[in-house]
Amino acid sequence: MEKHNSMTSDVTHIKDEDDLVEFLDKEFSSVFSEGDSILVKMHMGEPGNRTHVTAQLAKKVIDVLESQGCRPFIFDSPVVYSSPRNNEAGYLESAARNGFTKDSVGVPIVISNRSETFKGELMAYELCSEPLEADGVLLLSHFKGHICSGMGGAIKNVGMGCMSKSTKGAIHTGGEPVYGDGCTECGACVENCPTDNIRLEKGRPFFDASWCPGCSNCIISCPENCISPKTAKFDFLLAEAATIALEKFGKSYAINVMQNMTQLCDCVADAGPVLADDSGFVCGADMVSVDIASLDILQRETGSKDRFAEYNKKSSYPHVEEAARLMGRDMEVTIKEIG
Repeated sequence: MEKHNSMTSDVTHIKDEDDLVEFLDKEFSSVFSEGDSILVKMHMGEPGNRTHVTAQLAKKVIDVLESQGCRPFIFDSPVVYSSPRNNEAGYLESAARNGFTKDSVGVPIVISNRSETFKGELMAYELCSEPLEADGVLLLSHFKGHICSGMGGAIKNVGMGCMSKSTKGAIHTGGEPVYGDGCTECGACVENCPTDNIRLEKGRPFFDASWCPGCSNCIISCPENCISPKTAKFDFLLAEAATIALEKFGKSYAINVMQNMTQLCDCVADAGPVLADDSGFVCGADMVSVDIASLDILQRETGSKDRFAEYNKKSSYPHVEEAARLMGRDMEVTIKEIG
């Protein structure tokens, strides 16, 4: 399989859907080849969610791939938490309810937990086999808020969405807090917990008031460094999973959809309020560049340094910065505007 892991910091911001299709028709011809099996990695939404990337948009992108002789299919892996999407049959049924069927998008939809294991710095990651076996991977990611990573975009679409159920769980569990000593009861951890899970008692924090998704925000916000993660901070584990996966992929390309940018992710039926006006699409050769550009565009168009953090408490930047560091690059991008 030909490897295509070159990375450029040039991205294109496109406002209109028709312009997107025209642009992708030219762009895909320089990335993918006729006959290539192309895995379209996307989240098809929890049952009841109405702000995920639509099947109609997915079909337009898929039609471009097919017009160039590629063989696309949609892929996602089952989730680890309690949901109809935590098994293949349940996910396919949920996807169908949200408009994703072979008849509606014209290509197979594959849900699989089959995986291969790769060693990271502090833990092993089970990467789903399908993206490793395809000739190319197209990341079609909804750019929106997320309770653990601040925002979810292309990096999260790989670092969580391309992992097995057990690895998804290990990333969340690995970011959970463990108290050491030295607490001054300043309350920073309590104030910055997105799930109001922390209480101060007997001169120390206890993490049992509600539930912990392992976001590591209490660890990041503690000025005394008295809280540590079970394995590593969530942002590092997510970024390491994503960068290991990207290195194993064949050809790849990334599209962030900056529409219906809700407070929460597509994993919940009610993703909360839309926090910014629709801003089109961000296209680029790699997941890091499109996420950086999407954050820059969001900041420019809302006037807020970190719009999602205003609602979720967790900054959108740490996992992106970790991914950039692991890939040996900076956080600078050049954005070309169309429309």
